[in-house]
Amino acid sequence: MSLGVALVVTAPSGSAAEPGLITLEGEFIPGEIEEVGGDGTVRLGGKDWQIEGLRAIIPGDAQEVEDTSDGRVVLICGSEIASAGIEIIEEQVMFAVPGLGDWEIPIDAVRALRFGELLRGSRFQKGLLEWEASRDYDTIFLTGGAELQEVDGLIEQVDDSGLSFEMEGAANLKTVPRTRVYGAVLASPLLQDDEWPLCTLSLVGGTRLKADLLGFEDGNLRLALVEGIEVAVPWASVQRIGIRSPRLAYASDLQAAASRSQPIVAPPRQWLRDRTISGAPIKIGDTTYDKGLGFAAGTEVTFDNDGPYDLFLAEIGIDADTRGRGDCEFVVLAGDEELFRKRMRGGEPAQLIKVELEGAPQVTLRVEAGHDLDIADHADWADACFLQR
Repeated sequence: MSLGVALVVTAPSGSAAEPGLITLEGEFIPGEIEEVGGDGTVRLGGKDWQIEGLRAIIPGDAQEVEDTSDGRVVLICGSEIASAGIEIIEEQVMFAVPGLGDWEIPIDAVRALRFGELLRGSRFQKGLLEWEASRDYDTIFLTGGAELQEVDGLIEQVDDSGLSFEMEGAANLKTVPRTRVYGAVLASPLLQDDEWPLCTLSLVGGTRLKADLLGFEDGNLRLALVEGIEVAVPWASVQRIGIRSPRLAYASDLQAAASRSQPIVAPPRQWLRDRTISGAPIKIGDTTYDKGLGFAAGTEVTFDNDGPYDLFLAEIGIDADTRGRGDCEFVVLAGDEELFRKRMRGGEPAQLIKVELEGAPQVTLRVEAGHDLDIADHADWADACFLQR
């Protein structure tokens, strides 16, 4: 077995992120982004970089905006848009996006609506992620009991007075007060992963857009979200652009060969794909990540190196939902051989790691408790992926 050395650098994270590019191989190239072209190139330092050779684009300091959102609009391409004042009138979904103004999207492009704070582990969240097939009716989630109540129907209108929908077999519309409506998963299914756009943009205010880049004009980045829907967002509102590549295999998309959880004090919790251990989107510092793994301390997951892959890359850290708490060690192993170990504490910036895997038949990711046992150890392997050189 021939194994290399693990490399660790401080990853740009948060509103004070250093601008630059992260290549597929995990190299950080600092510098101001000069141009993002619709021809698939990014210019930095007078040099053009092909977008298919990049993992991420970091614009740098993002303009802070007041988060006035009170919910989310989720599109069929997986975009999650921080929204306020959501309305549906004549098959159009209208809402305001903090820092981006008023938007109007055809209802056929919308997968789900949420009014209010996220209820982690709720049936709504599971329906959003798991209902893959097209359904005949929308599912509306209502508050008022110990758990959310579900009602199936076809949504006709949403405004300040409430949500109106047609129930199966009913002659008249039924209207529910807006204060009782938690959210709705619409009949349109999410697109399949291979149909999603190339890039994921993290914007100020909590919006994450899956989009293809069309070009850069007058300080605005032009994007194509789904077929027929194009938008322009200010460059100053972009925190990070993640890029999908056929040379990358995200760990959250792979079948694990084995896993186990051995907590010390905290109750056993299942590791999660593309979510931190609490069920919320992965967030380290001010940066939200679309892909990754969420572990609690005491968790170990093994993947077969079927690529075979040459590198494992990730941005590791304690999730922002711990509010600065947490202390644990991130470990990468090939069989019994330890390839990498790094202690991380809550509130620290993400660390970009690159671990050589040549000759390793399996790769194990482990998180061990640090001080304070395993309290608040919401450990994130953000953007965790395997790469073929």
